[in-house]
Amino acid sequence: MDKGTRVKIVKGRSGVGTLGEIFWKGANKYGPGERFGVRGDDGQTYWIDADHVEASSEAAPEPEAGELFQKGDRVAFKVGDREGEGEVFWLGDSKRGGQRLGVRPVDDDDAVWLDAKQATRIEAPLDGGPDLDSAPPMADGPPPIDDETLQAWASVGEEAEDAPESW
Repeated sequence: MDKGTRVKIVKGRSGVGTLGEIFWKGANKYGPGERFGVRGDDGQTYWIDADHVEASSEAAPEPEAGELFQKGDRVAFKVGDREGEGEVFWLGDSKRGGQRLGVRPVDDDDAVWLDAKQATRIEAPLDGGPDLDSAPPMADGPPPIDDETLQAWASVGEEAEDAPESW
């Protein structure tokens, strides 16, 4: 079987019964024969021995576009065994239709790459600031500013005047 072949996973530890497409083919470093990277119709990736799949003539389902995201959106995601929350920092088109996302997780520095259908929006970024009409009114105007804060603000300008020209 070659890349692009539709297959059904017929045995193994995970994905039994799943249909998908071979996107990677290589030598099996765990035993004789070949191994495949299969992108399942369920959106998951399976790394499986060649003798654990069989060719399938069943057509691939129409891809679901999923929700559309923008940079800065906070999302919950699930990709394989990895799940969490993060912020969308990259957007692109998915080869299988829909949107592809780069997400920076809040609990890890390693970016996660996924299709939009593998994410759910938690909150969207503000498009031009807060909605002032829905902000609670201030009882007696803004809070007073103390002398220490004013002095700190004033000193910022003085530091900038002494700064080298390269700043």
